[in-house]
Amino acid sequence: MDINIIQKDILKTIEKSVQSGQIANSYIFHGKPGSGKEAVVFEFVKKITLTEKEDFLKNGNIFFLAPGKKEFYQKLFKSKSIDTDESHQWNSFLRNKIYNSFDSQSLDESKNIPIEAIRNLKENIYFKSTKRKIVIIFNAEYLSSGGAESANMLLKIIEEPPANTTFILISNSLNKVKDTIQSRCQKICVPIIDDYVFTDLAQINKNFSTNFLKFITDKNLHELKKFDLYDEEHVLDIIKNFFNAIRYKNAESISNFSNEIIKMYANSKTDFQHNFLIIKKFIKYMIIIKSNTSIDIKFFEFHELAEIINKKYGELDHVMLINEIDSFISSFDRNANSSISVMNMIINSNKALN
Repeated sequence: MDINIIQKDILKTIEKSVQSGQIANSYIFHGKPGSGKEAVVFEFVKKITLTEKEDFLKNGNIFFLAPGKKEFYQKLFKSKSIDTDESHQWNSFLRNKIYNSFDSQSLDESKNIPIEAIRNLKENIYFKSTKRKIVIIFNAEYLSSGGAESANMLLKIIEEPPANTTFILISNSLNKVKDTIQSRCQKICVPIIDDYVFTDLAQINKNFSTNFLKFITDKNLHELKKFDLYDEEHVLDIIKNFFNAIRYKNAESISNFSNEIIKMYANSKTDFQHNFLIIKKFIKYMIIIKSNTSIDIKFFEFHELAEIINKKYGELDHVMLINEIDSFISSFDRNANSSISVMNMIINSNKALN
């Protein structure tokens, strides 16, 4: 995926501002997940610093922050050696971000940028340099978590920034970024990609129709890339396993589904979220065809399965089912007993079948 093609209009605007020397002290690049925000930012940084992406981590004038556990940052900053578990995890995370910016990645399951990270930044960024310093903050909406201490400290830095420094915040949810921070940043909205660009990218995938991929991903590039690893049978199995579990087909189906979900979450949180996205979009498709709305996804078995379940459970509460899945996903990482969490989701989802 070439971001210079995918988001060419935004990048043309950015290039003009760089060429004119009009570089602001702070920016917020915002937009829906999978729009290519991070890839756009990396192109911006390349143009500002005249540094290739492979040299970002060697450049002492480029700083990164991301959501992470307080304890992780404490250990990362405490050690002067680069040969620690934390430093390896941090560098691996950054390399993946830089080289695979169309993959959905996180440092850990934390939804907070702790004040320790901002404090360390403050201690290290006030030095004289003839070259521009860059601070990149991933998922900036999480600055406001935990009492907004991090947001308040960052605000003070942005208000009195070090000389020749540019802050670049990246956010999936602009409305969750503190208003006072927003007011001091130039906002750049990175839109969902155009249909014709998405079509070109989707046609690379030989397992699914472009119509289906557009419907199932909402043109989210993170999700589109995931489908490179799937085929139609895999998608149908995900859906069937879920419905077999919530309709109490048998004890084995419930146990297998529960074990699979727990194992998947432990191995890859993004795969966990992706599978439930497929289930949710399937339920939304059931709503569409039940309302007799025409939509051609060119995936006959997917359509047929939706019709069968709609017919079998005529009083199925689709919205309740989607809400239950959303509640389960958002609370799963906070639940100490994952088996009980999955079982509660199955029981509550069963109620939606009526």
